[in-house]
Amino acid sequence: MSELNAITVDVVSDVVCPWCFIGQKRLDRAIAAVGDVDVHVRWRPFQLDPTIPPEGKDRREYM
Repeated sequence: MSELNAITVDVVSDVVCPWCFIGQKRLDRAIAAVGDVDVHVRWRPFQLDPTIPPEGKDRREYM
């Protein structure tokens, strides 16, 4: 594909966020819908709440 038909999309996402997962699936569908464009996706990590310990927290306590 030519450079005119190429695009880079930067996605900032938290891999454990259910809304980010839904967004990823919608992005996948959008990329599939534009078949004549070469889409390169660059994934950037983002942690929604970095204060949560690795073992997690009780949901009720957290809220």
